[in-house]
Amino acid sequence: MARKGGSTRLKRQAAPSFYAVPRKKHPFLTTIEPGPHPASVSYDPITLLRDVIKVVRTKKEAEYAIKLGRLMVDGLPRRSIRFPIGLMDVVELGGTDKAYRMLPEKGHLVSPFVIPYDERNRKLCQVRSKVTVKRGRIQLGTHDGRTFLVEEGPKYSLGDALLVELPSGRILDVVSMKKGNLGLVVKGTKLGFIGEIKEVMKGSFSVEPSVRVSLGSDEVVLPKDFVIPVGAKAPLLTLPRRVE
Repeated sequence: MARKGGSTRLKRQAAPSFYAVPRKKHPFLTTIEPGPHPASVSYDPITLLRDVIKVVRTKKEAEYAIKLGRLMVDGLPRRSIRFPIGLMDVVELGGTDKAYRMLPEKGHLVSPFVIPYDERNRKLCQVRSKVTVKRGRIQLGTHDGRTFLVEEGPKYSLGDALLVELPSGRILDVVSMKKGNLGLVVKGTKLGFIGEIKEVMKGSFSVEPSVRVSLGSDEVVLPKDFVIPVGAKAPLLTLPRRVE
């Protein structure tokens, strides 16, 4: 009989470089299925619970908790051991009083940070697409695979961040990608820094849009999709500040 589907195992040495796991202790990790985040920038639930957060000791314990629906991602139970968990996702494990948000830090595209428990029902989603659909309504697509139908199209622009209520998906607020707001760097060598946006520069056919951000005593120019606006005078959510 012909083989169906791809492998569900991934060699540890071939895992993304930001994975905080020992590479030679065991040979394999669990692969990630298609979902809201690309496999190259997300964790599978077993690796996250066992090797990173360390709330379980073995793969069997992790599978048991996941199959029972105790793993909550953005307020919803996720029962797949291959579900991708990525940037800004809120992770909880039933039976504990801790919630984690997946955020960038030095050397890691995403890493879990403990957040105040009353913030577990909110997250920031960056607008990555904006199209007009039937009846002239505007559809927004965000970095975590969500879509929103909105009436006030001019209010939203590519690069803006939506403060979203979980798990309902209701938009609570909008943080614009504009001068004076704070931005979180989510890619590149300045990963994890928060700084003031000094200028937003439009792109062209051959030049991608970029932003100039003040990071301490330095100002750097980064591609627009390297930065997520997180607030005006202060971040809307609790975020760790990277320091050298």
